[in-house]
Amino acid sequence: MIGSDRGSSIRAGAAAAALALLAGPSSALAKPKPAAGSPSAAKPDESTRSKAITEPVLDAVAAEMERSLNGLRIEGATPPYFLGYKLTEVEVNDAVASMGGITSQKERHFVNLEAHVHVGSYQFDNSNFVAAGRDDLDGRSEQSLPLEPNPASVRRAAWLATDEAYKEAIEQFQAKQEVLKSGAAGGLSKVPSYSKYKPTAMNEQILVPKLETVEEMKQRAEKISAVLRKTASVRDSRVAFTSYLERRWLLNSEGNAVHDTRRVSGVMIVASAQADDGQELTLTYSRYGLTAADLPEDKELAAEAGKLAEQLDALRKAPLVDSYTGPVLFEGDGAVAVVRNTLAPHLSGTPLPVGVGGRDAVRFGGQLSDRLGLRVVTPILTLIDDPTTATVDKTSVIGSYRADDEGVAGQRVEVIKDGKLATLLMSRTPSKQIDQSNGHARLAMPGGVFRGSATNLLVGVKGGLEQKALVRRLIKEAHTQGLKYGIVVRLMDDPAITANSELTRFERLQLLQSADDEAPPLALLAFRVYPDGREELVRGVQLKPVGVRAWRDVIAGSRKRTVRNFLASVDDPLLVQVGGAGPGFVPSGGVESSVATPDLLFRELDIVPSALGRRMAPAVPAP
Repeated sequence: MIGSDRGSSIRAGAAAAALALLAGPSSALAKPKPAAGSPSAAKPDESTRSKAITEPVLDAVAAEMERSLNGLRIEGATPPYFLGYKLTEVEVNDAVASMGGITSQKERHFVNLEAHVHVGSYQFDNSNFVAAGRDDLDGRSEQSLPLEPNPASVRRAAWLATDEAYKEAIEQFQAKQEVLKSGAAGGLSKVPSYSKYKPTAMNEQILVPKLETVEEMKQRAEKISAVLRKTASVRDSRVAFTSYLERRWLLNSEGNAVHDTRRVSGVMIVASAQADDGQELTLTYSRYGLTAADLPEDKELAAEAGKLAEQLDALRKAPLVDSYTGPVLFEGDGAVAVVRNTLAPHLSGTPLPVGVGGRDAVRFGGQLSDRLGLRVVTPILTLIDDPTTATVDKTSVIGSYRADDEGVAGQRVEVIKDGKLATLLMSRTPSKQIDQSNGHARLAMPGGVFRGSATNLLVGVKGGLEQKALVRRLIKEAHTQGLKYGIVVRLMDDPAITANSELTRFERLQLLQSADDEAPPLALLAFRVYPDGREELVRGVQLKPVGVRAWRDVIAGSRKRTVRNFLASVDDPLLVQVGGAGPGFVPSGGVESSVATPDLLFRELDIVPSALGRRMAPAVPAP
């Protein structure tokens, strides 16, 4: 129960949040800035200032927050101790073309408000719990807001969202109490449910360069997609450009009040073909940056599209890979993918929600939570996550932010040093080992909390080799293991980009039943490398699960790093793949992220052939 003194302090916090957000500029949080010579050192544009969220609108939300803290009471139910609000305004422009013609173009602009309610106390509340059969129960509720400033309408939306979130929080709290009191999941814990945080104020709006127009993107998409029309073996293709900005305001009853703006531009090229045995094949190319200035010019993109078509044609005739156990070298985009999919999820220290399902438990990782101070990867590797930088190796990165999704200032964190786990990435949901956030709450989880997650992940290696020397090391390791060749992986699937909506009902069921929850995505571009340096393209390359233990056997890396930006989907990759994305889909949602990593040589991994996606060829050849 919340006593009167504590209730007074919370109400004072609500008022402080309102005043902080409406007062003069604060230097408590610093927005990451591009380096002077970086492509995205473009001037902010006054037109990117919000017209929907104004001081009177924020004042209306703060007033309703204070009123709710006074009045949110249901007889016999646990009262709230924390109220939080996130106001989000998003503008998105995108254009999609196929074979030289526009298939989709959109201009979107929307504003919404999310209320977040915790009932109980910091020591024990409703959060981080998934009720059986009620995955949607999380103490959160959303309402759409008008595009024009309307304080009365916004206050009403805040009232409705708060009321719904409070009632959900009560139900979630009661279910959590019953489950833990029964002894399930280890019973009641001494670890607090939510950590306290010293309020921060940053109200100054962040202005960014204006978005690229739909017309500009249409012209580019048409031009690049026409290149793929020239290759008869390309079954389907799409070229998509997107440009979006997201403004957000976070305020809560503790007095925290933060504003931030995120802006991203991107391009995707996706092409598919069919192998001689009927297997469907897909290759992708994607680049994201802070603005279009970070993306390749049209000439380079056209060359990449042509290269993609040539690789697809070669892949059609390539043999299916044999089962293999031995050294695997991940190069370029392949190295980024193996870091992103098999190591990054385990750098979180946020405890998994009680009652979380099996697939989500695997997807959210967390295998290192009890390994602090111990060697968890090879001693040659060091990993840092740094949301405070806007450039890495002279490349603009999109995983930078001023405050995370809980309003906590982002911090540079050295997670692994010389192979030893120094700490983990935290949100405000504490663990037995770490009781405070380090500003990495980015990934929403079931149960109403954010998971500490990597956004600008920097991988460093000791004794990096030149690329040719690294390939020689691969061949030498293969010879030592009595193998005729080694394997190089240069590209892996990203279901958020390649989601296939053409799968039949039977194929979708087969995919769900046969998929290994722990296996990384399919390798789209892989080669056998022989002692004489000859490369042979192979297809159907499916890695078996690459656990954290495998990272202890990384034996070498390259001197040069690959830096890639991407949007990390918040959805289950398998369900995205099964559900399909539709012909005009452009990924402009997800967690803005980047990975900078050297090429990485693993001593021993397992590969099995995948024949998924085989179907009869078209009865009539392509026109």
